[in-house]
Amino acid sequence: MPFSGRACFARASVRNDRSNPVSPRVSALRALVLVAVLAAAVAVGLGLYADFGRLGDELGSFRWELFPLALALTALNYLIRFFRWQRYLERLAIEVPPWHSFAIFVAGLAMTITPAKLGELLKCGLLKRSFAVPVRRSAPVVLAERVTDATGVVVLVVAGGAGTRSWPLVLLALVAVAGVVALVRSPVLERFARLGEAPGAARALLGTRLLAGMTLVSAVSWLCECLAAYVCVRGLRLDLSLSDTIVVFSLGSLAGALSFLPGGLGVAETSMTGLIRVLGDVPRAAAAAATVLIRLATLWFAVALGLVGLAVEARLARRLKAP
Repeated sequence: MPFSGRACFARASVRNDRSNPVSPRVSALRALVLVAVLAAAVAVGLGLYADFGRLGDELGSFRWELFPLALALTALNYLIRFFRWQRYLERLAIEVPPWHSFAIFVAGLAMTITPAKLGELLKCGLLKRSFAVPVRRSAPVVLAERVTDATGVVVLVVAGGAGTRSWPLVLLALVAVAGVVALVRSPVLERFARLGEAPGAARALLGTRLLAGMTLVSAVSWLCECLAAYVCVRGLRLDLSLSDTIVVFSLGSLAGALSFLPGGLGVAETSMTGLIRVLGDVPRAAAAAATVLIRLATLWFAVALGLVGLAVEARLARRLKAP
């Protein structure tokens, strides 16, 4: 059967890709460049909405001496999440030296800006590169992280008193989580031989007791980020309570995740700005400034930490391969 030039080129490209695989670090940097373009568009949109001059004035009036506290709370959030990562690795008997495991975990934060954080599968690629852990064995860890992220934020939303006002969003998140858990616990996945040990590993991580425990851990980590957001709000002297700030950050983050846009960009910012205006009865510029600061202290701080983690992990990986 004759082949067209396009088909031959496609096959040649596949062979070339297999012989010259793209490293996880290069893939991460490419994704960051694309997201940076989208982030710039979102920033311009916020500026147009709030008026660039007024937005600049609000940011200039922020008490910047409080910003390190917001960053520290966000960092505490990631330390708590690292505990969850370690617990999952131990449950699957994946042995990695603690410091290297920490570097891999932090490197994954660079992929926080991917849709629903699914780019954090980068961590699985790093585990395979440095410790020959099959991706099919470690990928369920990232799945369990996303599931308990969702259940943790739902706990905070309900605790913050927004469960009745935003029940469609909460219900959608719960249905999605229930669907994933039901699928993992069903025998359906066993029919796909290519998944190997992944279904069994996922069932081990999403068992009732561990799921409940890690949901509480996730809720505490989310609370730390909500406190970071509250520091940003108070730094602008906005009349927004802690409970309202929890609602703003939790619902904004949840809406962004469910949008499946990179980092929830656009959707999260719009949701947060709108909620701040409604709950705090503040002007456009002040609400937009609060959103900018919150995203800097959470999302973009995570990306910055992730880039550092990628560099550190690459150095550790080179040491492992050195004679």
